[in-house]
Amino acid sequence: MSKDKKPSLKLVNKEIELTIKQRQFVDEIIKGKLGSYKEAYAKVYDVTLTKANKIPKWVEVEASKLVANPKIAISIQRAIERKEQSVVASSLRTRNYVIDQLYKESKESDSDSARIRALELLGKSVSLFSDVLETKEARTSDEVERDIEERIEALLSKQ
Repeated sequence: MSKDKKPSLKLVNKEIELTIKQRQFVDEIIKGKLGSYKEAYAKVYDVTLTKANKIPKWVEVEASKLVANPKIAISIQRAIERKEQSVVASSLRTRNYVIDQLYKESKESDSDSARIRALELLGKSVSLFSDVLETKEARTSDEVERDIEERIEALLSKQ
């Protein structure tokens, strides 16, 4: 490359450009109310049903092509990830709210029984009253190898 020529640089757009119909198709799939890609395709692309009131067979082929499109597949994957993150965040917010309210109730309640119940629920939320003891044994790789060899020898000696 000579000194006068600069490399041609291109900005890559992180957002995937989809048509309006493609975006609607992805949205229908993410909603999960329809049973299949075929049904989502038929709804979005206004497919006329057959005389037997069924979705035509060609719709399955077209829906498969659409789902196989990398832009669509990535959009579906990203939307599912966003939906999962939203569910987790909502769950955490609810949990934190409940724990905050229980903490407040345990301090400010007029009734002794309400305070004790709030404290009990707080304790349960952190497994304070758990009767199950979890013990985890840490074994070295040499111990695991020795154990496997002993079991193999025992199996071979039985034959």
